[in-house]
Amino acid sequence: AKPVVHEICTNQVVVTLQACVKELVENSLDAKATRIEVRLGDSGAELLEVIDNGRGISAEDFEKVASRHATSKIRQYTDLSSGEFSSFGFRGEALSAISAMGDMTIATKTPESAASLLCYDRYGKLVSSSPIAREVGTTVSVRELFKRLPVRHKEFTKNAKSQVSATLRLIQSYAIAQPQVRFSVVAEKRCSAGGGRATLLCTSGTATDWHQAAAAVLGDAALTKTQKICVNAGGWQVEGLISSPMAGRRSRDAQLFFVNGRPIDPPKR
Repeated sequence: AKPVVHEICTNQVVVTLQACVKELVENSLDAKATRIEVRLGDSGAELLEVIDNGRGISAEDFEKVASRHATSKIRQYTDLSSGEFSSFGFRGEALSAISAMGDMTIATKTPESAASLLCYDRYGKLVSSSPIAREVGTTVSVRELFKRLPVRHKEFTKNAKSQVSATLRLIQSYAIAQPQVRFSVVAEKRCSAGGGRATLLCTSGTATDWHQAAAAVLGDAALTKTQKICVNAGGWQVEGLISSPMAGRRSRDAQLFFVNGRPIDPPKR
């Protein structure tokens, strides 16, 4: 049955908080957002929100936006080999999977239309649409992430601190790769002992290049005693910074790799 297929397939698309944030942030970047905020309520277990000032979602796409394999980023298969293709994703699985992992709502507005609040069920079906007030852009809210999967939810809450740390490193990587975008990460807790609101990351979005962005994110000290590298060979261009043997770190937490402006996690050997 389709519901069973949906549950099995979507469970493998979004398996961590980091993976969920990654998909939403890349959607914001594809929407040409210049300001992206990630909010984590109770480490993301209670609420995860990604807020941007991108182009918004057209009304004609409201019912399809969380459907499996529905995407507005390509029209035909040959678009993938087009020299103009620069999307971060195109499979149309992210929002469908996220709607299965938690209670998802979307608030969106395009420059041409009024703002709408959209609610979706666990199968990605639009169940309600109502007018709201907001600026141009999109906010995706996910409540009780992984609550429908008891084992995964238990693992998530058990390792919440490490999942938030991994998510923060991911956003740091995007902040370096996309220096023209202002990123912020805010952690919120209920009003109790240790509760409140804390800003984990905030960039200006005014860096002129990734070198300035790296200094702003990692700190000037992290870039001391580093050398610029630039290699052109066989149609490929590689540029970056590498530390001297005497100034390196024992851990790999500051080793960041990018392909076409997209953070990647190469296999460790």
